[in-house]
Amino acid sequence: MRARLAFSFWRHRFAGWSTIFVCLLSLWPFAATRAQAPDVSIHAVTIFDVSPAVVARGGDLAKRYREGLSGLPGFNGALILREVGRPNWFTVDEGWKDQASFDASGASAPVNSLRVSLRAMDRAPFDRRDYAVISTGPSQPLLGAGVVHLHLHLDVFPPGINPALAATRIVAEAARMGQGNLRYDVYKSVETPVSHFTILGAWRSRADFDAYESSPYGRAFRDAVGPLLGSPIDDRLKTAIE
Repeated sequence: MRARLAFSFWRHRFAGWSTIFVCLLSLWPFAATRAQAPDVSIHAVTIFDVSPAVVARGGDLAKRYREGLSGLPGFNGALILREVGRPNWFTVDEGWKDQASFDASGASAPVNSLRVSLRAMDRAPFDRRDYAVISTGPSQPLLGAGVVHLHLHLDVFPPGINPALAATRIVAEAARMGQGNLRYDVYKSVETPVSHFTILGAWRSRADFDAYESSPYGRAFRDAVGPLLGSPIDDRLKTAIE
């Protein structure tokens, strides 16, 4: 009886990993063949929400936060995003030269000011996390009417980290060559849990984003990471504000 149970367990486990392997193979033609130097930059993703009654104040708060960061050493700029359908939810994608620059910013006046301001507005504390760069493409303008931004978060089981790394790198290369793509950047959590990934993408229009979603590489990516997930994929569409 134990032998049959053990055989059944490993048969299903093998079938799951075989599916992932097949999906990765289907993505492989899009993989880059060039070697890339290690990227030591850090991207911080800061998320906060305000009451729907004070959406404009929330936008001003995000802009003041970005302006405050601009004077800090190692700061490489930030993009402010607002969730489609929930304009009171804000995301600030911050670029930092390296881990030391990001760490130093944690006790800075802009970060502390944002924390205090949100507390005064009676909302939950903001969430600010640092991510290592896994894959990024050439910089392109990300503002403009009609531009659609994707913020996708992956949480995989620890054994799935390496397959997820492979899948995200490959789909990133494919997506950047796709219709209307402006950005497809992959980040991986620096701190525990290190099995978390964040993907930030942008397309010139909703139609271009929909083309990505229905593309062979987009579907193969979802099939590849599906068996690895510790929780459902959290993907949200957002717009940028200047």
